[in-house]
Amino acid sequence: MQIARQHWYDSELMLVTNEFFLHRFPELPQVLVDTECQLEISQHSTHQDYLERFFEVQAIVWSCGKQYPKLRINMRKSHKSWMHQYNIVDSKPMPFNSEPDSACRVGMQRPCTQLLNGCLAKCPALAYWPQLEKKARLESISEWDLFRSYEACPPTASDDELRTSLETKSIPHCALCPSSRVASRHPSPLQRSNLQ
Repeated sequence: MQIARQHWYDSELMLVTNEFFLHRFPELPQVLVDTECQLEISQHSTHQDYLERFFEVQAIVWSCGKQYPKLRINMRKSHKSWMHQYNIVDSKPMPFNSEPDSACRVGMQRPCTQLLNGCLAKCPALAYWPQLEKKARLESISEWDLFRSYEACPPTASDDELRTSLETKSIPHCALCPSSRVASRHPSPLQRSNLQ
């Protein structure tokens, strides 16, 4: 957060997390206060087993708020706006065949640029694609080639390249995302998913 504040000194910073591992970072509340960064807690489910754990950790977060009065905390019910990111065919995630601009307009991930391995990825779907590809064994499925070809903005990018990357709305890769919202009800995040 300190590095982000140094480089984006007049921006609003926000750390979005599901909060389950915040206990690993006891110094985080003070860092968030010092960098004027808001803490956004993302609720991922309404399943009973998840809610029990979520409420336990939420109590810890609220106690941090009391201990650090300048800490800005917001709860977001992310699960309410989730939509299908892939089609599931024979238990495998498969891409959509959309018009990129239409997919970009409805994409919930659009404003979620990801910093991963020192590079800025356009959205979580592209940033974490290599992990999904490996986990779901999608290496031989050619319909995903466009995602495979994506290159995130590297730390060596010029200011103009960085600006273009951040300001460009839709890119060809958006074609593999849905162009209409279909609500998605996920299984409990505390249970391992088999992508079905």
